[in-house]
Amino acid sequence: MAPPSAILEGQAFAPSSSAPHRANLHLNGGQVFLIDATAETVLLRCQRSEVRLDPPVGNSPRNVHLAEGWLFQTQAPGASALLDEQLRSRLLRHFEQFHPRLFAVALAAVLAAVAVWKCAIPVLVALAVWMTPATLKQQIDRGTLQSMDFAMAEPSQLSEAQQATQHRIFATLVKASGLDPETVNLQFRDLPGMGPNAFALPGGTVVLTDALVAAYPEDTALIAGVMAHELGHVAEQHGLRRLYQSLSLYVLVAMIAGDVGPILDNLTLEGQTLLNLAFSRRHELAADSYALKLLDQTGYDSAGLTRFFADVAKYDGASWTSSHPLSKDRIKNIETYNQSR
Repeated sequence: MAPPSAILEGQAFAPSSSAPHRANLHLNGGQVFLIDATAETVLLRCQRSEVRLDPPVGNSPRNVHLAEGWLFQTQAPGASALLDEQLRSRLLRHFEQFHPRLFAVALAAVLAAVAVWKCAIPVLVALAVWMTPATLKQQIDRGTLQSMDFAMAEPSQLSEAQQATQHRIFATLVKASGLDPETVNLQFRDLPGMGPNAFALPGGTVVLTDALVAAYPEDTALIAGVMAHELGHVAEQHGLRRLYQSLSLYVLVAMIAGDVGPILDNLTLEGQTLLNLAFSRRHELAADSYALKLLDQTGYDSAGLTRFFADVAKYDGASWTSSHPLSKDRIKNIETYNQSR
């Protein structure tokens, strides 16, 4: 017999038998020889065309069906290629085997994910924001307000006169902003523990806390500055952008990992929090710039916004854990803006 071109080690099973025999499968051109590894005798000789290889199942041995009912099992990594498995399956098995190149593949995957996050995701987020219908944004606002009213908010205790004053300031700012008055509205809520504050929802709803109005009942410039800042978030659609940006992180992780299980879910949440901090600071500064320009247009003194930031400076946390820029930096930005006018 001519020297074999390849040998696979494994075990053989005779027809209708479950008793294994240590054996080798010799491949020589178009012929296959099943050799008893102990006695070195030929158990079977057949053509390669009579050989059938079962698909791989995890780490289980590969089943090789031979002529006359013989079965050969092997865990040799070269079985797929030697027995003419489909090229696609051979390549998949080849790349799934551990090899130092996996580190390069993993690094490439990470770099690709970063590239997608830095380049593709912002474009997709902008497209998603542009395609979001106004009715959906309004539904988001209604749902958010309902959840907030159920969990933490109380009906506003402001008088009709107090609310009317704030509505007049708001209407002046909205008119100058160019925003559609039909898509923005002002709401009041009593939010215990939140203090003097305001926030904007993705659909154009601006919420003032009772504590804000009560703390500055005569300071219309300060209230106007806070409102103008929140309208900046509305005009730039920061709320919707942050929503889609957060969802995109889950989608990106799911694409890489195939699923977001409990551990990945926690890691994703932490990563999303850190990323949102960066986006929040950037959005806050953009809203400040928008507010200063709007205050100029409407004749309100930007010193009101400076007074507000000076008052809330006591709530500032560490710069790297805060979702907002430090108040002292925002005051400095206002001073810089005023000097450049």
